Amino acid sequence: MASIPQLVDAAFAACPEGALGLIYDYAATPFSSDPAKFALPDVIEARGGAERLVADWCGQALYRTDPVQNVAAGITRPFSWSYHPQEPSVIARDLERAEVGEVSERLLGWALARGITVPLHLPAQGFATITVFLPDGARAQTILADFALAAHRLQDQLTPVLPQLRNPLSPREAECLSLTANGLSAKQIAYALDRSESMVVKHLQAAGVKLGARNRSHAVAIATRQRWIS
Repeated sequence: MASIPQLVDAAFAACPEGALGLIYDYAATPFSSDPAKFALPDVIEARGGAERLVADWCGQALYRTDPVQNVAAGITRPFSWSYHPQEPSVIARDLERAEVGEVSERLLGWALARGITVPLHLPAQGFATITVFLPDGARAQTILADFALAAHRLQDQLTPVLPQLRNPLSPREAECLSLTANGLSAKQIAYALDRSESMVVKHLQAAGVKLGARNRSHAVAIATRQRWIS
């Protein structure tokens, strides 16, 4: 069975001619821009020019304020979009919001300011989006239907290999992550649990690997969302 990266590689290779990038993200729970409920995706795969988005969208939580994601969370149909203020777009009104300015600035600067997004509202409240970034002059409406079909095929292929929702953490790994979520450093956790700092780091690293997390904060976000830690 092909892996998630292999399937996304194949999808990017099959994108419309001239496509600048592709990004796939999946969360086991619905997207929410509410800071109290927001969590990063469980899976995010980017190709081409879209790879540069991942660090800022996840590390600086621009994913939460991205108007494309907010539109996708509320509809089921595929849609085209543009961050160019002079162009009609489903996100045009959102571009006037101050918190969207940082998102717009980056995408315009990276020439990734237009594209097509396919929202996928999945069983058990899972949510995914598949987005292709298009160059200036691309006629999004002429390829929207074909890209939507390709996106649904990709999701069908990905579903069997997406992260399972069973708790993979050992009791000690969950305890260390829970204390991390409460703001404790590895050294402080070691003191609280009467363990060596190196052992705590080992537990946190193991938890991150099991959860497929990019870093410690992402591991905490995943475990919290799945209610594997409190």
